Amino acid sequence: MTTTPWPQFNDTTAKGINFFLRYLSRTRNADISEFKNLNNRFIMGRKVGKIPSASADVISTDALGDFNYDASYLYILVDNSGTPAWRRASLGSW
Repeated sequence: MTTTPWPQFNDTTAKGINFFLRYLSRTRNADISEFKNLNNRFIMGRKVGKIPSASADVISTDALGDFNYDASYLYILVDNSGTPAWRRASLGSW
């Protein structure tokens, strides 16, 4: 018996269509489980309106992943061993 890499749709009754759509939904949720975890892999913050003056310039409304930039640096708020801290990366031309 050969297995296809995609689901087969054979039952065109309302019950069959409903079953098929539920199956696809469950399959897609399993496929995108890594996508749902992107906040651990990429910047998932918001651009804020302040340029931090120091790494400890964190206020209560700041959230991990927040970022901003100026002409010289990109600033991002990261978790520094359980304490939020701003980090910056120098911007250079290519």
